[in-house]
Amino acid sequence: MSRELLLEIGKTYFSVFYADEELRHPLVETLVYLGPEALERDTASVPGHLFQYAESFHRDGNWKEMTDAKRQEFEEAPVVTFETAHIDPVVDADGLIEALTKWQARIR
Repeated sequence: MSRELLLEIGKTYFSVFYADEELRHPLVETLVYLGPEALERDTASVPGHLFQYAESFHRDGNWKEMTDAKRQEFEEAPVVTFETAHIDPVVDADGLIEALTKWQARIR
């Protein structure tokens, strides 16, 4: 999306991807921003951002505040990271409306 995204810890955001190359089937996931996170890539650390799936955030609590024992209970961590350079799929509510409006115009 073209607007600059100002991330705030604890706020709700959305990731928007498409299931197909024709961009006909959007996949929208609701996320809660947990904060900046250094991501290990090959031999270097790159700046990134950590999000938790909203359902888990409300059911299980904040991932960053969980004990290691609690984290071990998960088969798969309910978090997702995005490199700062590749944060484009993450949008706020206005960005989600914009993305879905563009999608709607495309499929008509």
